[in-house]
Amino acid sequence: MEKSSTLDYINQMFPTEASLSGVEPLTQKVHNEIRVQDTKILAVVRQQIDIVISRVIQVQRKKRIWLQLHVLFRNSCIKSDKLKPKLNKVKQWFRKYVVTSKSWILQKKKTHIKTTFTALHHLNMLVSTIEQLQVMASKKQYKEASAQQEVVSQLCSHFDGYRDNPKITELRDKFKNIKQILKSHVYSDFSSLGTGKEREESSFLQHLTDACLVVDVLDPSVREELVKKFCDRELISYQQIFEGADLAKLDKTERRYAWVKRRLRTNEEIWKIFPTSLHVDYLLCIQFCKLTRSQLEDILENLKEKPDVGTLLMVISEVVLFDTYNNNTNNN
Repeated sequence: MEKSSTLDYINQMFPTEASLSGVEPLTQKVHNEIRVQDTKILAVVRQQIDIVISRVIQVQRKKRIWLQLHVLFRNSCIKSDKLKPKLNKVKQWFRKYVVTSKSWILQKKKTHIKTTFTALHHLNMLVSTIEQLQVMASKKQYKEASAQQEVVSQLCSHFDGYRDNPKITELRDKFKNIKQILKSHVYSDFSSLGTGKEREESSFLQHLTDACLVVDVLDPSVREELVKKFCDRELISYQQIFEGADLAKLDKTERRYAWVKRRLRTNEEIWKIFPTSLHVDYLLCIQFCKLTRSQLEDILENLKEKPDVGTLLMVISEVVLFDTYNNNTNNN
């Protein structure tokens, strides 16, 4: 973490003199965490030492076997000078084996220690980034939280082989809870869209744009649910207006499509907050068409007399025109 980031984080934790009373508990918490990590480091190092000792014992056993062979060959060479060259080869091979074994043990020991300290380094980074993400989530710093969330996900991938470790499980659960908090905040903020808050607060739309960055790195189901909630809320007024006695008629179909086109133009600034990959305006039109179809079917079923051909042709013409308009809008 850079120095400026550290100072900012300290200022956030202790913004006033009164909040400095929390320094002592925080210091105690940090010391406790250090003791816990030291204990775990010691346990891991002891485990690696036990492995190395086991390997050394195996090598010593093999060494004793080869020493016994050496004695046998030496006794045989006394009886026959022909075996001396073979004995020398065995000696050379044995010396080479001993040197190689020592080098292999040393290399394995170095590798285990390096792997252990790398894992501890990643663990410390993971703990730190999750704590920072928690602060960002509580303050609804969506833009920063989206980038931080990707960092946490990458660090978690280093511990895929440690899923049974209680500490890793605890951190994964904490990360999952933070994502739920972010999801709840985003849904809450989007529920204020359309209530006039975007006109009262100039930065509100930018705030929601940043919220979309968080949604983009959350589970795909979160994006789908958010878009559906938004589209459903947009169509509430449409459903209420065109279920009324005055407009629930076939000859008023043209006004239905005029309503949705006007809605798309009027809320043009709102559509900009969504990434184009979400296709929110297109999905709104899809839901609009499904709702319109349902309402027109109800109108046709409740007609006391058969509709005239001119009205039906007008309805079909409006549907075709809107379909053409929708396709052109999506292609642009």
